[in-house]
Amino acid sequence: MTDDELLLETDYTSYANSCRDPHIAPGDDLVECRRQRDHDDTHGTRAGGRALRWLAHQGLGPLP
Repeated sequence: MTDDELLLETDYTSYANSCRDPHIAPGDDLVECRRQRDHDDTHGTRAGGRALRWLAHQGLGPLP
């Protein structure tokens, strides 16, 4: 999936139908996956004008 395809998918996926897997992005910002639920590959969201991706199980890390 290209960055343009990912951005298009996240733009047209409603919050109610999105995956919402949490992730700590560079800069310590908490983001959520905005791809369609039950996607098969990497998680992703929009970070301004660019695409941000991460693998499953790279979310918040271990709880203290």
